[in-house]
Amino acid sequence: MRAGSSVLITGASSGIGLALALHLARKGYRVFAGVRQHRDAEVLLARSKGRITPVQIDVTSPGSVEQAVQQVAAQTQGSLDVLVNNAGVAFSSPLEMTAHDELTKLMNVNVLGTFAVTRACLPLLRHAQGRIANISSISGVFAAPGLTAYVASKHAVEGMTAALRMEMAAHGVKVCSIAPGKIDTPIWSKGMETSDTLSKQHEGELQSVYRPLLDFYKRYASTEAGIPMKTLLDTVDRALDARQPQARYIVGRNAKWRAWLNCLPTRWREGLVLRAVLSNVTRPR
Repeated sequence: MRAGSSVLITGASSGIGLALALHLARKGYRVFAGVRQHRDAEVLLARSKGRITPVQIDVTSPGSVEQAVQQVAAQTQGSLDVLVNNAGVAFSSPLEMTAHDELTKLMNVNVLGTFAVTRACLPLLRHAQGRIANISSISGVFAAPGLTAYVASKHAVEGMTAALRMEMAAHGVKVCSIAPGKIDTPIWSKGMETSDTLSKQHEGELQSVYRPLLDFYKRYASTEAGIPMKTLLDTVDRALDARQPQARYIVGRNAKWRAWLNCLPTRWREGLVLRAVLSNVTRPR
């Protein structure tokens, strides 16, 4: 992509979205950064020295999405070179311990929000023959226990990416996914707070049943080294600059290892995962 290309990034108030907005602005992109709160817009303006245009958007609100996309279209003559779907939430929780409200919120943001923003932006992207980069996760490729809702949401994003890539091929719009492992961002610390809240709602038997799984993810969150943000930003650069981007970019050594495990027969793969994650589970006789 050339300097001056327009890009809309959702979920740009923190983490990957914030880092990516600042990075692309430094490279000369015309960045529209999606945020939910006015104070986040002020922070972006200050940190970018005015080089970023904040756009207030709630991806779970059709009206907000429509208004935000109209704002972008008005400033780009109805054209958009790049859409980066980054807005998302995450938490670890066995399905039985996942409250309906939290499940609904996760699906609304990760799945329906991604669908809504993409659909609204397609006329602009077709006009520019632009490209879409969906920030997915290795959990969209590799399923692990204790992340059922999150895994389902990211598999949905990967499925949408694959189908939309073929739908848009005739219109010159390139579509790819970026599937990182754990990145050093606040999303998982926020997710662990949600996980703790969900766990506390189920004192007693369910905590006992799922204790090894809950303990595993607490250890993982506190000990697993995150992928450096620069590694992810470099990957996004490749996806945006490539003449023919890959269908999926897997980011991080551990993420690539998990993707490789998918090549194994299902029983072997699940056996290895269960041995690593649930080694202390006492199975019913």
